[in-house]
Amino acid sequence: MPHQDPHADGPEEGHADNAFDLTGLLGYRLVRLSAAIGQLADHDAGEVAGLTLPEYRVLVVLLVKGPLGVAGLQQAMLIDKAWISRTLAKLVEKGLAVSTPDHQDGRRNTIMLTAKGRRSATALMERARQRQARILRGFDDDEIADLLGLLSRVQRNVDDLGAGG
Repeated sequence: MPHQDPHADGPEEGHADNAFDLTGLLGYRLVRLSAAIGQLADHDAGEVAGLTLPEYRVLVVLLVKGPLGVAGLQQAMLIDKAWISRTLAKLVEKGLAVSTPDHQDGRRNTIMLTAKGRRSATALMERARQRQARILRGFDDDEIADLLGLLSRVQRNVDDLGAGG
């Protein structure tokens, strides 16, 4: 039996070629693309800073957005608060972030990067830029701008649907 390429876009051997093609679904394509890029980022997170992908993502958001509370991170990342809390605990344990009482509401904490955390996040951002350049190899600046613009339009449409639009 010939080997079936898991990345091929055609029907699997032994399955009927239905009129429905998964690769025509934007969600299917984006999930596959996201998973593949996530695997690359996970590898880089481990290699560059000894972090897991979730730790890497939180670290970079804190670098870009500055000190945030759990609710701010949840809003920025669209991730469950419990997941963020567990990830933050690991970053604090590794000396990459510190948690201090919020000046406006003492019941909450604000999380900020340590100097070590900023160095790690900066190195990870540089690796992300390199990874993106490799991913977009062969695209010119206009094509990249068009792609990002189209993705922004899709995001707005999805956001509108979520708001009852």
